[in-house]
Amino acid sequence: MKIHKEVNALISQAEAERRCCYGSSDAQRRALHRRVLSNELASPYPNMYARSGYWEGLNPEERTCHLVVGLSQLHPRWVFAGLSAAAALGFDHPWALHDDRYGLVHIATSGPTRRESRLQYFHVHDLKVRAYAGLSVTTPAQTLVTCAIAYPFIYVLPIFDSALRKRMTTKLEILEICDAMHIDVGSVLRLLHYANALSENGGESLCRAIIIEYGFAMPLLQETLVDPYGGGCYRVDFLWRLADGRVIVLEFDGAAKYADPQMTRGRGVERVVFEERRREDALRRAGVTTIIRVNYSEVVQGLDLVRKLQDAGIPRITQRAW
Repeated sequence: MKIHKEVNALISQAEAERRCCYGSSDAQRRALHRRVLSNELASPYPNMYARSGYWEGLNPEERTCHLVVGLSQLHPRWVFAGLSAAAALGFDHPWALHDDRYGLVHIATSGPTRRESRLQYFHVHDLKVRAYAGLSVTTPAQTLVTCAIAYPFIYVLPIFDSALRKRMTTKLEILEICDAMHIDVGSVLRLLHYANALSENGGESLCRAIIIEYGFAMPLLQETLVDPYGGGCYRVDFLWRLADGRVIVLEFDGAAKYADPQMTRGRGVERVVFEERRREDALRRAGVTTIIRVNYSEVVQGLDLVRKLQDAGIPRITQRAW
């Protein structure tokens, strides 16, 4: 009975602290493992546990953060890097990066980059540690460099945009890290070239990354247009002013626009759609000739977004980069 109460207390405390729980003794570990066998608990990493229903209710980023916080208590000397650090620092990133192909837990090391089971070690030259929310992580600049080297461009541009938008690092700090490295940092430099703090969220950044990768002309970001008749000002996500006089706007619609009370401000779906149409009418009065709307699933799929850009006549200035 005592160990049963201990385990229940471990689980409750861990949930209150937004982390995985772990066993500190053989008896606790055995008791936790028995609950895994009965499907009461999930175990995403050795000696890391969470109630199955609670774990299923977390999104991939929250799962990574729960795991990192739990592991930081078991291994206080670990310095989290790469995606683990990016998630802990709150940088926007596609959840697809949490796929096991990219490793599960990312740790900085002075040794070679390597992977051991569920642990990915990233070599970091001249490691500097940042204390953040009780965790030891690589600095924001180093986190970006590590991610740029490890993952594809389209996945990392949202991380760069987010870090710059939050003012947690600068392009100069990132360049200084690159200067001290003795490997090809072309991927980092490309991301620095395109990174833009004006991008308001990860979905917009991912959308822009696909625009870049498929060679479309670069849009202006967060431009403000004025309705000459109604007098209202409207800021748009992406805008192209083409040589033939056409003005094309692309609006990124997150799913939360229709479901999240903070986004709808208590308005019903019908009211949101009505105001969206009224906004489109105002944009056309302001000179916009074409309005493209895309949602997150279309951006993630990629080709749906490409088709809409082609149909709207957005020019391509280069061939597809990948």
